[in-house]
Amino acid sequence: MDPAREIFWNVAGGEAVYALAAVATGVFIYAFYRRYRLWRLGRPDNRLNQLGKRVRLFLVGAVDLSLHRKFFGVADGLGHQRLSLKDLRPQEFYPGLIHFLIFTGCIVLLLASFLDFISHYFFHFLHGSFYLGYSLVVDVFGLLVLLGVVLALMRRYLQRPERLDNKAEDLIALLFILVVVASGFLVEGLRIAATELKTNPDWAPWSPGGYVLALVFSGLSQSVLLFWHHVTWWLHALISLGAIIYISLSWNRLWHIIVSTLNVFFRNLEPRGALTPIDIEATETFGAAKIEDFSWKHLLDLDACTRCGRCQDSCPAYLSGKPLSPKKVIQDLKGSLLERGPALLQGKTGATNLREDGRTLIGEVVSGDEIWNCTTCYACQEVCPVYIEPMAKIVEMRRNLVLEQASIPDTVESALKSIEARGHPWRGTTLSRTGWAEGLKVKTLADDRDIDVLFWVGCTEALEERSTRVAQAIARILKLAGVNFGILGMEETCCGDPARRLGNEYLFQLQAQGNITLLKHYGIKKIVTGCPHCYNTLKHEYPPFGGDFEVVHHTKVIADLMREGKLSAIKSSHGIITYHDPCYLGRYNYTYDLPRQILHRMPGTNLVEMAQNRERSFCCGAGGGHLWLEEQKQGQRINEIRTEQVMALNASVVATACPYCQQMFEDGIKSKEMETSLKAMDIAELIAEAID
Repeated sequence: MDPAREIFWNVAGGEAVYALAAVATGVFIYAFYRRYRLWRLGRPDNRLNQLGKRVRLFLVGAVDLSLHRKFFGVADGLGHQRLSLKDLRPQEFYPGLIHFLIFTGCIVLLLASFLDFISHYFFHFLHGSFYLGYSLVVDVFGLLVLLGVVLALMRRYLQRPERLDNKAEDLIALLFILVVVASGFLVEGLRIAATELKTNPDWAPWSPGGYVLALVFSGLSQSVLLFWHHVTWWLHALISLGAIIYISLSWNRLWHIIVSTLNVFFRNLEPRGALTPIDIEATETFGAAKIEDFSWKHLLDLDACTRCGRCQDSCPAYLSGKPLSPKKVIQDLKGSLLERGPALLQGKTGATNLREDGRTLIGEVVSGDEIWNCTTCYACQEVCPVYIEPMAKIVEMRRNLVLEQASIPDTVESALKSIEARGHPWRGTTLSRTGWAEGLKVKTLADDRDIDVLFWVGCTEALEERSTRVAQAIARILKLAGVNFGILGMEETCCGDPARRLGNEYLFQLQAQGNITLLKHYGIKKIVTGCPHCYNTLKHEYPPFGGDFEVVHHTKVIADLMREGKLSAIKSSHGIITYHDPCYLGRYNYTYDLPRQILHRMPGTNLVEMAQNRERSFCCGAGGGHLWLEEQKQGQRINEIRTEQVMALNASVVATACPYCQQMFEDGIKSKEMETSLKAMDIAELIAEAID
């Protein structure tokens, strides 16, 4: 006899379940449409661009550049790369594994129901060896779902990690999954006990979940088995369909199965952290002062968030005791959408910047402290498994504060005014753009434009006294290697990064347009810079304004020169060195290996890693304009936390490749009174010293 099973065995009128399923599906579609209308309250955002790339990333996956591991064939969307494969730390792999078990198991069970329907009504293929293998696979994945749910319940309600804020809907979601899958196994066990155990006992073990229960039920009479099978079948069907209706009408967190998947598909494919330009001439309002000022994709983000807390656990502001949690910001904005959205859909907009309960979005829904505490380090967006963008939303609110409300901290205002008036944020400096180059015989383009490479010095390395030594080291290295380079000198002005990150998009665009015009005037093709903030801005944020140049960071130049044999480190006396990954070089631009390759080439150097390194590196605290923003007294200073992490290694030097980071370490070392035993040095300084 060919192995098979009757779909509606012992269930008279079982086909009616499909009519009920159609009703549940209708409720589901209606609920989705209502939510879709809320998302569409946001501003336009073209997320159907690069459609082929989106499909490939979603279904096939890509090389995981941030970990430098080649995960081919691991889908970002369906494969849950960020949840269970990318982060192998125990505290992240465990919850990622739980989610992977539940998600993949549920997908297989839903697919099995669909195959049952096809086999029953269209062409019968669930028989023979295929049926036995199918039964085994479905049961195994069903058991994995149960395992995942049990582990999730233990984690949420026994282990109770601080980052999880358990709500009733979380428990309801897990219990629904548990009851639906468990009742399915119960139905299967009763069926096997009444049929296969008696007629074809060799088939039964191919359904291991039901087989175990069938052995338990084997002592019952046939009539009892038939009765309870009939009852539990309908209970299982009604509970399953009822769960769909409840989840649809209540917008239970299980919606994230759909919404988070959409969010992954519509993820930002632009360079990491690149902000959306504002059309200054055409835009009536700047930034976001009310929920509908965000784009529709930002509003989709709010529903995609499952409050997993990964962003919060990675945020340097939160970890240092500042009043900022990316998770809380997203959830607070979601609350604003749910309260303001229905009235907006009815055309009752109310006050332009108020929620329906009268609270302003900026200042009450999201506090000013939360907005200004963000260092734009990208850590929150790096770890989010569904590509939510808290940082971008914070910058949109900064834009409104600066450009619409003229509300900005005093120290930041001084820096921005200095950029506008003097072309740099270092108000009060007595240094000039070319003072650092005295005696080095560095060409300026105004005198000699016959160069191969432009050395973009940057404001900090030209005008902050300690940082000028880095500019000098880079210039010495380039000259020693025979690179034909020059500088803009007095014509160089701020690239605009501080202005843009602090919310002054207008000033950024002025700087960008002026610099692009100047660079094109000199016919510049290739730019080298020692500042990751300048590097990121020139490389990724100038192209939308017509500034397409080849931009490289000095770590790549040095690494290439050493590999080509044009540089050779012949001495080093620093012993233990640790390397700090700058956010704008690492997380923003995937540059992790090159700096380490350089340090490994230095004789006598013992490179040790901090616990938080590479894509998990802890921010120095200077990004997002915080080099000029006085850090609040709440909690601990971010740079001091990072300095303590260096001190724990007993290193004599903390090497970095960013003038912002170096300055923050200088301050941190002084605050810890470690000047005699610990130094902060740029990689360029170390190499220049080692090749003398």
